[in-house]
Amino acid sequence: MATYPDEVHPSDSAVEALDGTIDAATGLTYIAKGVGPNSSPTYEVQYNRRLLRENAVLSTMNQGRVVDEGDLSIGVFPIVYYYQNVRKAFPGATGQAVADDSTVYVWIDGSNALQTGGAFPGDTKTFLALAKVVTADGDITTIEDERGAVLFHVPY
Repeated sequence: MATYPDEVHPSDSAVEALDGTIDAATGLTYIAKGVGPNSSPTYEVQYNRRLLRENAVLSTMNQGRVVDEGDLSIGVFPIVYYYQNVRKAFPGATGQAVADDSTVYVWIDGSNALQTGGAFPGDTKTFLALAKVVTADGDITTIEDERGAVLFHVPY
């Protein structure tokens, strides 16, 4: 079982001091207190600008994500990755059936094809791990993201 830290939130005054400043790590602006519909630019414009930038940052981490499409079907977002020092682009997938009452592993193989099975292949140099999908009683109950194992991998 995983252990998660109990992260302390910054104080109210520390958060309030961020109003109108720019986060150095992300370049995202904190919307200042008092911005509203009559401000220039309006709150909506400032908020949506921030969302546009957040979405750009998050889009990288969305690559290769496996999602539940309902009716025991999964989809995979497109991903650009390196396989044995060769840059590849998987175009994404939709409508991929998974068996009921099972655990299904999802990966991209050396020929850039989406694969599923009861376990990942034994040789980690031969595939890009995406997810572990668990199904029961006609539903997908969990999708465990396995992309982090690749992201935090020390090649040999």
